[in-house]
Amino acid sequence: MTAWIEVLQALTTGPDLPLRGTIRAVHPDGHTEQFIAARAIRVITGDDHRIWRHGARVRVERGDGTPVFVTDGVTAWDFTRDPQRPRVGPVGQVQYLGTSQFLLRRRSAAEWSGDDFAQPAGPVEEVEFAGRRCWTVELAPPPRKPYPMRIWVDIETGQMLGEHIEQAGLGAQFVDLVVGEPLDGALFVWDGPVLTAEQEQQMYRERQFALERDQRHWFTTAVTEVPLRTRVPMDFTPDRVPFHDPQTGAFDAGNDLTMLSRRPRSAEGWEPSWGALFYVWSTPAWDWAAGVLRGDLDGDTITGLQRMLHPGEPVDRQRRIDKDGRRRR
Repeated sequence: MTAWIEVLQALTTGPDLPLRGTIRAVHPDGHTEQFIAARAIRVITGDDHRIWRHGARVRVERGDGTPVFVTDGVTAWDFTRDPQRPRVGPVGQVQYLGTSQFLLRRRSAAEWSGDDFAQPAGPVEEVEFAGRRCWTVELAPPPRKPYPMRIWVDIETGQMLGEHIEQAGLGAQFVDLVVGEPLDGALFVWDGPVLTAEQEQQMYRERQFALERDQRHWFTTAVTEVPLRTRVPMDFTPDRVPFHDPQTGAFDAGNDLTMLSRRPRSAEGWEPSWGALFYVWSTPAWDWAAGVLRGDLDGDTITGLQRMLHPGEPVDRQRRIDKDGRRRR
């Protein structure tokens, strides 16, 4: 019987022979996965993909030949947003997380020492899989997941060829696999136009500035263009309006220190789920709320704000709501 340590050595050290094939994912209808990353760009894809791999060099394409991800082992190109102008960066910053990442990225010995599908839950068996002689073994799930995962590892190359969580109906595997065929080095580089991290950040900043400009324009047109500075110097003039409904006139607005919102008047009144100190009140057409993120807020300040927002309109149902949820007239 093959020992787990022998499989582990093959998984972590190779040899890395060139290979090509198709990775086919299996999942139940309606299944979706979410991936959270910090600074690294994650390339998230689905469906069948054509794969070329030789060591750290990888190329992933869709069935129609459109590139998804390319790396020469040092630099990586992500085509998921623009197939003509990929994002580019070091392999540590631009990473593939698609169908299926674990079949393409050789995990380190340190990763196999953890508990995330890294420890055997049964014996190692020798079988034929994807037309290759393979070891197969069931891996124990981490504490946060309920089901084990079975993997198939190519004996000659140490390449993981398949993974399957039977109880969940999830998995991925190589099909049409060819091992040992020489691969053209041009597969693993891109010499066309690219988008650098700095260019992408600048693009996002420009989009955000344009969005905030449009939000401020909506507020000055639909609510008021008067600067909302109260008696105790407190500026409620928003620099962003993350939500507004053109049909009803409802909105959420704010700046770094204050918040301002309104909704169409309701029979029971309206109260936002803010954790800060705020006031709520109603006019004939609207339920309003105004709050501060730091400092105090008193009735005189709110009265001054009301004169600027809806001069001359009667106000009722006004109350102050403290941070701990207590209400006072």
